[in-house]
Amino acid sequence: MFQRIGHVGHRNDRRKPGIIEKHGSRILPRDNPSECHRAHKGLFVGLLLFLATLVVLALFYIFMRSHNYSGAITLYQASYITLFSVGIVAASIALYQLRVLSLRELSEEDAFDDNLLLIGLLGMLFYDMFLLVPAVEAKGENSTAGSMFVGKAIIEMVQALLQVFLILEGSRRQAATVNHMARKPGRTIITFLLILNLAMWIFNTFGLKYAENHSIYRSYYTGIAWKIITHLSLPLIIFFRFHSTVCLADIWTNAYRMHSCASV
Repeated sequence: MFQRIGHVGHRNDRRKPGIIEKHGSRILPRDNPSECHRAHKGLFVGLLLFLATLVVLALFYIFMRSHNYSGAITLYQASYITLFSVGIVAASIALYQLRVLSLRELSEEDAFDDNLLLIGLLGMLFYDMFLLVPAVEAKGENSTAGSMFVGKAIIEMVQALLQVFLILEGSRRQAATVNHMARKPGRTIITFLLILNLAMWIFNTFGLKYAENHSIYRSYYTGIAWKIITHLSLPLIIFFRFHSTVCLADIWTNAYRMHSCASV
């Protein structure tokens, strides 16, 4: 008698999320944004890159403990440039694939997230500009390290700007047709970028403070000034990477649903 107390049943809709249903002669996907459809390839490649990042970070600390500072900095900068280059390519592909989705009205929550992302972007650009000037003027034995810092700063700014544009664009997109919900264009790359930003966040959190405390900057800005610059910028850089991961996760969830209103 009391078995059904507290259970509200809906006779007309007993379908589980993620199950596909037939409508006439077509098969329509259920609107379940939490399923990992069209994301496994990006997840697999991203996890491989994440593991490689952990290995590089471990090698970096080994070099630092053995006082091989030049080897540690070379490894760190080469890995960073590789991650940023991959991020630029991935963000470009994601922008190209997301263009087929329709535009929707931006919610207040998404607008607030975008504003927070822009604050983190300003901190990153601020830091990279201070990083770039002394590296360009580096000469003598510091010329090689200076060249790597120049490449790292330029590629980081390009990647950050391109990724912010992707997030601003992706947060305004939604599926317009059933075909979009089934194919989920760009979801594989979004998944990969999500894990890539998580790897960059770990890199920044555990390695940036030590890798970029180079004599080029201590001699150019003086030790105290460079500490002030890094302590002001580093929290914003870490926040930018972490918040980018959150925003990409929102796009991963919401961009492939049919929302109630759309502008295009």
